[in-house]
Amino acid sequence: MVSSDYHIHSFGARTSCANGHIHWMCGVTGPSVSMGPSHVHYYDGITSFDQGHVHCFRGCTGPSIPYPGGGHVHSMNGCTSIDHYHSHHYGSYTGNEESSRLFQSKVL
Repeated sequence: MVSSDYHIHSFGARTSCANGHIHWMCGVTGPSVSMGPSHVHYYDGITSFDQGHVHCFRGCTGPSIPYPGGGHVHSMNGCTSIDHYHSHHYGSYTGNEESSRLFQSKVL
């Protein structure tokens, strides 16, 4: 029997300023996906509604980064969709996985 630990991370970020405004992003990642000696998470969502529009975003986190005191976080970097003739950049980190454990699964 092999025990697998699937988990998610919460995230919250602010986009760069473009056309005089910013947007907020928040959500949770998808479950962990093994990648070499580490793992990553895919994520997607829609920004806050500001200046009469929203932007879509999606991406894949970087590998896990150990967190002081236990657990780990992931970097998130990217660019939103182009809407109203502009896009926004973002860069942030997920929350610590220890506080956002989703479930544990046992695979036979």
